[in-house]
Amino acid sequence: MTQSRLPFIASRVRRVLLLAFPVLVVAAPGPVRADDVPSFRQGLWEYERGSGGHKYAATECLDPGEELRRQQIALQKMGCTLSPTTRAGSTWSYSADCTVKMPSGAMKFSRSSALTADSDNAYQVETRTTNQRGTVSEVITARRVADCTN
Repeated sequence: MTQSRLPFIASRVRRVLLLAFPVLVVAAPGPVRADDVPSFRQGLWEYERGSGGHKYAATECLDPGEELRRQQIALQKMGCTLSPTTRAGSTWSYSADCTVKMPSGAMKFSRSSALTADSDNAYQVETRTTNQRGTVSEVITARRVADCTN
């Protein structure tokens, strides 16, 4: 692997981790079961993420439930051990302990999240991530804004 590819790979891993957990990880070890993931409508979704006083926004055309399932599998392949999902009413809680191998060495962190589904058109995820540098909290609010145009 060339040195010029390393920043691309590291940035891709960071992007997957950044997007995957808060928006996408509802997890249980082994095969994903339908009840591990809330049901959401496919469409154009708007995401607002707040962490450490910073706010980010994005829109994407997808089915969040299906994306949750795909990302769970990807995280397991990256070296994360995922807890079984627990559900209380409209809130799904989950956690992960990860050791991700990178060219510069292993990156270890743990994450716990609570996803509250307001409806099949809106949800919020509160996440706490802990690594050797400390703990970071973030909140993502997602809402379906339209049908996808293809």
